[in-house]
Amino acid sequence: MKNILNRKNVQNIFFELLLLSVGALVFALSFPSFINRWGFAPLAFISMIPVFIIIHRIGYVKAVLYGAFFGYLSYSLFNYWLATFDPVAFIVVPIIYASYFIVLFPALKLADSLFPKKGYILQIFIWISYEFLRTKGFLGYSYGVIGYTQYNFLSLIGISDITGVAGVTFIVIYPSIILGNALKRGLKHFKDNYRVWFKPSALWLLLFLLFNIYGVVAKIDYSKSPVWRPALIQHNINSWRSGIEIFEAALDKLFQISKEAMKENPDALIWSETAFVPSIDYYMRTRADRRRVEMVQSLYDFMDETDVPLFLGNNDLFINGNERLNYNSVLHYDNGEQQGKYYKTHLVPFSEHFPYEKIMPRLYNYILSLKVNFFAKGEEYTVFEQDGVKLAPLICFEDTFGYLSREFILNGGDILLNVTNDSWSPEHACNIQHMGIAVFRTVENRRSMIRSTNGGYTTAIDPNGKRIGELEPFTEGYLLAEVPVFNSKTTFYTRFGDWFNILSIIISMVGFGWGFILKYKLFK
Repeated sequence: MKNILNRKNVQNIFFELLLLSVGALVFALSFPSFINRWGFAPLAFISMIPVFIIIHRIGYVKAVLYGAFFGYLSYSLFNYWLATFDPVAFIVVPIIYASYFIVLFPALKLADSLFPKKGYILQIFIWISYEFLRTKGFLGYSYGVIGYTQYNFLSLIGISDITGVAGVTFIVIYPSIILGNALKRGLKHFKDNYRVWFKPSALWLLLFLLFNIYGVVAKIDYSKSPVWRPALIQHNINSWRSGIEIFEAALDKLFQISKEAMKENPDALIWSETAFVPSIDYYMRTRADRRRVEMVQSLYDFMDETDVPLFLGNNDLFINGNERLNYNSVLHYDNGEQQGKYYKTHLVPFSEHFPYEKIMPRLYNYILSLKVNFFAKGEEYTVFEQDGVKLAPLICFEDTFGYLSREFILNGGDILLNVTNDSWSPEHACNIQHMGIAVFRTVENRRSMIRSTNGGYTTAIDPNGKRIGELEPFTEGYLLAEVPVFNSKTTFYTRFGDWFNILSIIISMVGFGWGFILKYKLFK
């Protein structure tokens, strides 16, 4: 115990934790944050240097402990806005990431141990594999993928139409890993052994240049494409605030702003996720609640007054005996007639669904006690068609998953249509982090996107990832978007999906296997 707690060891632990804390802070500031709502994107390229310095210095026990520390701290700083929504979520999400880093840090350490000179190569692919795998399954969460920091660097993210965001993560994490490994024995070793890090650094510079050249060359010319002109309505009322009075106030505001927008003859009106809360079809069928029925009737009266098509978010409710099914949906109306509906297929864990009721009944009941409204899961990639334009609907954080947008494009979508409610957090960084991720969906598939939100970030994005129209968050108004309908290219990513992520997983597995063979001479 004395050896563990001697002065030198305590100083080392303090230094290592301080270095990791600096890395966690720089990582958070690379994204839209509490200091700069747009983020300091260049910091992402060096944010993980402390991690890779520490990985070399420590053993496996510390790797587990420090992984938990770094995972929890980095995601507490990055996802600080969760505290404004639900203090429990602010605690739970960083704990989840602490558990991921408990595995990731020892894996990075193992790569360093198996390949003392070239372990950084394997570490790059381990990192990409980690970022991909954590977006899968019930807890899948795309926020914090380091490549997303570059959403404004349009020439660099052009490579996404081949690799998805993983290619951008590759070029962003590379310098942190190279410099972290070069500095792992200190500055003197760094200076004396410049040949060790000079070649991989030169390779990174070459790749960085090539990625940007490709991004410029691959830029889509959509000047001859037709234009679709929807009005995106931002009414700045949070539908999470339940109550018929709130629902009625929201509808009045939507009518008011929509009527202003219609003076500019838009091709359609787009309302946000659950902009109209009471289930339209259910209350028209059952007449179960007078005030809600009156709201539905006023919506139909509004549609009768205009010939402008309407797309809106709604809860589509079905009750059959004791069975209650509620779908988070997008509805499409034209001339007052419903043309189609889409049910959200990728639900938010905990707040929209929890499939482990029987395994963890106490947690399930606790979540229900928070007045969470669970939804049923949709199964179809429904594509709407209006005036010859095929619209691929995405609800809220569905636009943070590359596979979903890709499936919609493969099903014929011309424009990605996202309806979102991000007003549960009053922080601009929350909205902009979400929007920054959405930018990548346009580049990956070379399709335009329109994002209609109740409070932000309402925007139109072209097939090159450029924002061509936007509204200031947490304001009332409408955006008349002139969206290019470009559909004449099917990208490599659209065709083959997350191939680069799969390749990274294979390289990681083969790398570990080869490392064990070499180190322990398993084959002679």
